[in-house]
Amino acid sequence: PLPFESSNRSFGPGTRSWQLVKPLVEDRHEVLLLGMRIPMTYPADAPAEIVTRHGGLMYSSVRPELFFGASYMDHLADEFRPDAMIFAHGGASFSEQLVQPGIPVWVDLCGHVMAEAQAKAAVYDDDSYLTYFFDKIVPALFIGDAFSTVSDAQEFDLVCELGLAGRLNSKTQNVRLVYPIPCGVEEEGYTHDQTVLRDVEVDRDAFVVLWSGGFNTWSDVDTMLHGVVRAMERDSSIHFVATGGQIDGHDEQTYARFVSMVDASPYRGRFVLKGWLPKELVHNYYFEADVGINCEKDIYEVRLGSKHRVLDWSRAALPVVTTRVTELSSAIENEGAGFVCCPGDPIALAESILDAVRLRATLPGMGARFQTAMRRRFGFRRTTEALREWAREPRSAPDRDRPPMCIHALVSDSR
Repeated sequence: PLPFESSNRSFGPGTRSWQLVKPLVEDRHEVLLLGMRIPMTYPADAPAEIVTRHGGLMYSSVRPELFFGASYMDHLADEFRPDAMIFAHGGASFSEQLVQPGIPVWVDLCGHVMAEAQAKAAVYDDDSYLTYFFDKIVPALFIGDAFSTVSDAQEFDLVCELGLAGRLNSKTQNVRLVYPIPCGVEEEGYTHDQTVLRDVEVDRDAFVVLWSGGFNTWSDVDTMLHGVVRAMERDSSIHFVATGGQIDGHDEQTYARFVSMVDASPYRGRFVLKGWLPKELVHNYYFEADVGINCEKDIYEVRLGSKHRVLDWSRAALPVVTTRVTELSSAIENEGAGFVCCPGDPIALAESILDAVRLRATLPGMGARFQTAMRRRFGFRRTTEALREWAREPRSAPDRDRPPMCIHALVSDSR
């Protein structure tokens, strides 16, 4: 779902798509956005195709069988006659059969696909997931005329992948193929329009640590649980509230494991697990919390990635307690706009939470700095400058017509 849709779920692909689309519409391009619905996110009886118009945007929300159906895509292309094609969050949306002949293609890879595969394989102890993700990403390396990543680190990782695919060749010697587009934040702030927490779920004076969103394979629930419990031992005002939960079809283990640890905690009564809530309610929790918490594993997926939810908290000026893994967390630390600690260290996490409690009176000011800094550094229009420039004059890469390079791997069996 896109941010303006009524839904009880919010996922990265929809948020990323809107980050790329909104500035293009504001630049007066006509945009047709074809969005594949994540299974189990929309009502089962929703029509196969829902088409809406928002100014220069035509948005077609469809079931997966339509999205990947060549005849449907061909019909849309014939009717719309696009000058360019963008795969927003390409790791989730890219399909070679959707590419239209002769049309320049921009592939956005919001996060490292194979690092995400590694994280999932580790949670499930099953390396068969590597093949599934590998098959999704490799065709995109050959088809894209330009690419975007979610971090500076991922930019150079993708350059290496393009080299292995033969895209660093004589024709592309002086051509930039990859541009970082960090996760962005809308400049419009949220409005607190309903009391959902204070004097409802917790006491008015409780210190609320908020988690919002899915419990994904990158979530370090062990460090978070032990760090929060350690902080609770030392300060009875601390309560933990979570909105969001299991990610059906992707990670159905992490949230269940966190719930079981909470149930075994001596402070079970100070944990409030709300599960997935209607999107129009969630932002109210931001206003009634004291800090948001983002606790990540120190793994490649996180090092190369970012976090939409942290930026979303800034729209309500909610300060953050976060582990220091992403480039985003480093930016927050450099701006003095949050509490940043080492990953995998529950003692350090507990101390950061307790620091926030001690500085509770100053948190509104920190939240205001956080909001201002994130808008300045990660506003939609600023982060998409390279894409917007390309869209003014879409162009194919000079090696577009070059056949893909065959790479033969020679493997020696030393067993």
